[in-house]
Formats: sequence, C-alpha cells, structure tokens
Amino acid sequence: MKKYIKYLVMAIMILSVLSTSVFAAEYTNEYISSGGGYIHRWGPGDISVEFNVVGTDIMDTIGAHMVNVFKMLGETPNAGSDELVATYYYTTYPGLMITDDFFYAGSIRLQVETGYQYYAVIMFYATLDGGWGNMLFSTNPKAA
Repeated sequence: MKKYIKYLVMAIMILSVLSTSVFAAEYTNEYISSGGGYIHRWGPGDISVEFNVVGTDIMDTIGAHMVNVFKMLGETPNAGSDELVATYYYTTYPGLMITDDFFYAGSIRLQVETGYQYYAVIMFYATLDGGWGNMLFSTNPKAA
C-alpha cells in the first residue's frame, strides 16, 4: 500500500510539473526549434509574462516580436472575445529581442486588476541570413 501511494504521489508531481511547463512549443520551423512561456503571479494584481525561445542556429535576431496580454472574461481563453489589456512590440519595448544568439529568455512585468485570470499570446520571431520565421504561443491562464 505504501508503495502504491508513493507512486501515486510521484505521478501527480510529474503531471503538475508537465502541466506548468515553461518550455512547450506549439510548432517549429527552420528558424525556431522551440519556445514557451507562462504567467507568474508576484502578488495581488502584480504579474509577469515569462518566455523563452530557441533558434536552430546562432540567429541574427531572436526573441518575442509581440506579446499580447489578455484578461479572461469567460471560462476558457478566447483572444477573439477576451479583453486585451496590454500589447508589447519589440520596436517599442526594450528587451524582447536580441542579436547574435541561439537562445533568449525575457519577461514583462505589469499591474492588472485582481479577481481575473490572465494569459499571454506571444509571437516569437527569429531571423538568419535574410530569412525569418515566427511561432505563436499562448500561455496558460493565471489568476492575478
């Protein structure tokens, strides 16, 4: 019986780690091998979008082209009907892209209204020798 409980607890721990994975790609291409992210709650109404992306080589540029943060209004995330609370572009928000590297991790911290769940849709982007690729990733919702 003790052995059964031990394995059950281990299985639950493994599943919880996998369900909150920081690094899960929705699709890859010849420029981006993987990317992922999550919402971190620092305190009431204080969250951050944490993300990372891996290129297929040392890329000319790599990172997040755009990050949209949504307030979830229904039971499940729906970017078409949820409230867009913030948009960050690499051209106006420093720290979303870097040059001459194969990996990049970044974060954006923001204040939001408590009592709601938030999620981010991240457009990863990488360039190499005049070519480019992108990848769309959506984080799991997190209560603020």
